[in-house]
Amino acid sequence: MEATEVKDLIDESHEHERKRHGGGDHESGHGGEVKTSTAIYISILAAVLAVVAVAGSNAGKELASSAIEASDNFAYYQAKTQRQISLRLAADQLDLLGAGLPADARAAQMARTAEYRQAADRLETEEGRNSRKDLLARAKAAEERRDHAAAQDPYFDFAEGLLQLAIVLASVFAITNKGMILWSSRGLALVGLAMAVDGFTLAVPLPFL
Repeated sequence: MEATEVKDLIDESHEHERKRHGGGDHESGHGGEVKTSTAIYISILAAVLAVVAVAGSNAGKELASSAIEASDNFAYYQAKTQRQISLRLAADQLDLLGAGLPADARAAQMARTAEYRQAADRLETEEGRNSRKDLLARAKAAEERRDHAAAQDPYFDFAEGLLQLAIVLASVFAITNKGMILWSSRGLALVGLAMAVDGFTLAVPLPFL
C-alpha cells in the first residue's frame, strides 16, 4: 500500500465525516477527536508499513544476490579443485613413468613433478582472494546470508499484509464508527508488528514459515 493510497483513505473518511455532519468544515466534541486519532493511527500504521516493505524488499534482494554469489564461488571452487586434481594426477603419473628413465631424464622428470605439485598446493592457499580456501569460505558465508534472508522474507510478507489489512479496517472504522472494526484493526496491527520484529530478530521461529 502506497502513501498516496493511505492519504486517499484518510481523505475519504474525512469527507464522509463532513457529509455526516451536514457539510461543516469543523467537527466538535467526541466525533472530531475520533477522526483525529484515527487519522494519526492510520498514519502510524502507514509509516510502520513503509519500514516493513523496505525490509522485505531488502531481504528479497539479499536472498537473490547471495544465492548468485554462493553459486559463483562454488563453481570457481570446483573448477580449481578439478585443476588441482589434474595436476596431482599428472605428478603421480610422472613419478610412475620416471622409474626406468636415465639419470638426466629422471632429474627433468622430478623437477616437472615438483612443479606440478607446487602448482597444486598454490591453488589451495595462494595469496589473494581466489585460493580454494578463500573461495570455499566466501561461498559458505554467502550461503549463510542467503539462508538468513530466506528466513526473514516470509515474516516481512505476512507483516506487510497484516498491516495493510489493519489500515483498511481503520479507514472503515473512520466511516462507520464501529468499535469492533477498530479493535480488529488494532489486533491485526499488533500481530503484524510482532511478525515484523520477529522478521528482524528471528527470535521466535514459527513452524508454519
